[in-house]
Amino acid sequence: MSATAAYSTWREPARDLPVIGHPDVLVVGAGSAGIAAALASSRRGAQTWLVERLSHVGGLAGFGLINLLLSLDDGDGRQVVAGICQEFVDALDALGAARHPSRSDWGSEDPGAVEQWRKWGLIWGAPPESVRYSVAFEPESFINVAYDLLEAHGVQLRLHTGCAATHTTDGRIEAVVVESKAGRQVIMPTLVIDTTGDGDVFTYAGATAEAVAIHPHQWFRMGGVTGLDGDEPMAGGIFFRTTDPGRVLVPWGGPGFAPSRINPVDPVELTRAEVECRRGVMAEVARLREQAPGFGEAWLDDITKQLGITESRRLVGDYVLEKNDGDRRFADSVARTGHWTRRGVVYDIPYRCLTTPAVSNLLTAGRCISTSRYVHQATKEIPAAMATGEAAGAAAVAALDVGAQVHAVDVEALRLDLAAAGAMVGGEPVPGM
Repeated sequence: MSATAAYSTWREPARDLPVIGHPDVLVVGAGSAGIAAALASSRRGAQTWLVERLSHVGGLAGFGLINLLLSLDDGDGRQVVAGICQEFVDALDALGAARHPSRSDWGSEDPGAVEQWRKWGLIWGAPPESVRYSVAFEPESFINVAYDLLEAHGVQLRLHTGCAATHTTDGRIEAVVVESKAGRQVIMPTLVIDTTGDGDVFTYAGATAEAVAIHPHQWFRMGGVTGLDGDEPMAGGIFFRTTDPGRVLVPWGGPGFAPSRINPVDPVELTRAEVECRRGVMAEVARLREQAPGFGEAWLDDITKQLGITESRRLVGDYVLEKNDGDRRFADSVARTGHWTRRGVVYDIPYRCLTTPAVSNLLTAGRCISTSRYVHQATKEIPAAMATGEAAGAAAVAALDVGAQVHAVDVEALRLDLAAAGAMVGGEPVPGM
């Protein structure tokens, strides 16, 4: 036995770490929520840094290949998410990189229209189904739009940089330790926004969270598929049209497909899932070629480079949004969302779902905000994540004027600010909007 084999712990020697910046606002995690948070903060004049552990922005909306905005409406023809998310839709439209129903069709129960948009992955849920304001988009274009906007608005972006720790003093995050090929370094921001999806920052800072084991996803795309333009339903499996001719998106994984549930923040289980899910994907590719009409000469285009984890840690914040809150309008609502599988369900998202009593200068946004697991099925989606990200970015700037205390923000003024920028904030109608 080696001399080190008996050790179960090892004390890292103390060392001084270089401080690389003191931004007004540090956004950790550059998925859709983080992009929106960084843009909202920088546009309001704050020096804003955005750090991301991967090699690209966009998260699951990018190389996660979950390229569906589900959804921006309530299922009955009324838009409930706008703001920065709508800005991305408009930019993608201008590039020819998005497909979605026209406003006149939202809420329609016409069977032909429903079937048309089902082929794009935009119809989910139980009957009676309706045409939703949901959007299929091209992921590379989403990433390009994000890079262009972040650069245009002066966000300092740093990729290949993950959050390794936080250090708090008197309930305030003083330092965020990041790690990269450059080693361990420190950022000392005034405000922090956790958009990691896994709640890394608030976990390191000692906030309370809930977590469950989940079945991962591994979506993929295939090219060279024929017969996609016909009127008949696409047969042989579950797959969707994309903005590129002959290419389909296959939403593989989840319960009944992924081999087992995993702890989504355990690297050993994540590694096993990556290998097992990839084998499952290759088996499904082979099955589609053999059994699905139009796939005989099709090829595998790409497999998501980011395992499909849509739930991990959820903050237990100052308010936990519950199932029965679907009919409530909150005075401190700063965002809202429909439910992608249920019509007529709209959730106001209170500001208190973005804050924790444990930390005074921390906000969260995206899939790890403070909700029950049931409501999480709505708030985890990309439009809702962008809406809460935009709200958090604006709130962080407002907090700079009140001693960096997120609980001291004038929420009514925040709501007015967001509404003036085009966001739909929920609650009672905002005066003048």
